[in-house]
Amino acid sequence: MKIKLLASTNLSVTKEKILVFPFFSGETISSGNKELDKKISLFSDLYLKLDSGEFRIAFYDQGSFLFLNIGDRKNWKVKEFLLAIRKSVRIIKDNKILNASIFLDSLLPQEDIFSQIVENILLAEYDFSKYKKESGFTINNIEIITSRLLEAQKGIKRGTVIGESLNFARDLSNTPGGEMTPSLLATVAVKELSKLKNLRTEVFNLKKIKELKMGGILGVSQGSAEEPKMILVEYLGKKKDKKIDLAFIGKGLTFDSGGLNIKTGDSMLGMHMDMSGGASVLAAIRAIALLNLPINIMCFIPAVENMSSGNSYRPGDLLRAYNGKIIEVKNTDAEGRIILADALSFAVKKYKPELIIDVATLTGASVIALGNRAIAMFTNKDEMESDFRKIGDKSGDIVWPLPCWDEYQEEIASSFGDVANTGSNKGVGGAILAAMFLKNFIDGHPWIHLDIATTMTSIENQGMAKGATGTGVRYLIQFAQEFEEIKKGLK
Repeated sequence: MKIKLLASTNLSVTKEKILVFPFFSGETISSGNKELDKKISLFSDLYLKLDSGEFRIAFYDQGSFLFLNIGDRKNWKVKEFLLAIRKSVRIIKDNKILNASIFLDSLLPQEDIFSQIVENILLAEYDFSKYKKESGFTINNIEIITSRLLEAQKGIKRGTVIGESLNFARDLSNTPGGEMTPSLLATVAVKELSKLKNLRTEVFNLKKIKELKMGGILGVSQGSAEEPKMILVEYLGKKKDKKIDLAFIGKGLTFDSGGLNIKTGDSMLGMHMDMSGGASVLAAIRAIALLNLPINIMCFIPAVENMSSGNSYRPGDLLRAYNGKIIEVKNTDAEGRIILADALSFAVKKYKPELIIDVATLTGASVIALGNRAIAMFTNKDEMESDFRKIGDKSGDIVWPLPCWDEYQEEIASSFGDVANTGSNKGVGGAILAAMFLKNFIDGHPWIHLDIATTMTSIENQGMAKGATGTGVRYLIQFAQEFEEIKKGLK
């Protein structure tokens, strides 16, 4: 699909193209084109009767219109504006319309919004139809009609990079676990990222992981016929300085059966997406490299399967993590935090980044706490919570802070090791205790944990196809872009 920018004065009207008009309740529509406005006025009785969220497609002699009521102007927010963009694209796609022009000038906020417009167009157009006999319908062209052409040119370039990277993450997450094994995830990562000259990739195999004594990864993976991998990606956007600014760590559970504490019923469905954190990190570093951001980043994705077999790790096992701490396994289905323990401690010891961000579909408890609208965020930099939240607001990956106080440590105390992988008070504060577990492996470094289980998959009325959302990608990109300013608060 091609996305173009166009002034209303240059608009061509044909029967092969639908003209899209999102509008505020009670307001008449103006296209900026006098002849076209005469045609639109013929349908004023139709579109002015639409309730918020309703749409109608109307046909006339030269073509067709799509009218979409997006609510009251006085209650309008950027988040709702971008949702309207996605819904418009889904309507076009669902009706198998090849070409469209979207009129936006009367809706646009003052801030630079064009990158996010393009991101959301690409998010909405995406479908995962790789395994279907007939591939899904694809829109040919979407024109964005605006008078702010110079401002929009830069935004369309950035938005295309980010939108395509988001969909790369969604492709990885949506691929079935039998296809996206740890080895295949590593192969795809190397193949895709090696196309970019400013990225360097490396994959640790089983032998190397054993040499490094990453007991968490080894323990979780031992029940699977698939060998574990550790995927590393280096991006050095600063020409003279080699110091690592950020470490991105993504959970790469390519399939999670729960291990011997096996998941029951439908709870195992969708567990091929348990590597969505790893997918987000790979997609984010791809976009950051294409945007040539002036920052140095190391990425780490521990990629494993958690399977049940005669070789599986057991409840009661004691695993020695990379930093030497002993993990008592109380439940084999709390495995993501165990493999992240090795990645976190390795990143801290070997690279000493200024700040670490881990991204993981870690707990169902986060979904119970927040539902499916925001990412659960934890940090050991409480004084910067509001700054980190603003990154989410700007990027579109909304985050909401939950506590990670030292008082919670006693709830994951171990009788036989240094830390237990689940809490002593079952079913209480699960997302917090998982974050608290991770905190044991960062050696006091500034750190953010994003539990993306909340927003891993799309929900109704989001204007996206079913399946993975690419959550976390935009947050990481925005964070990298603003890191120089953020860094001032870390001192």
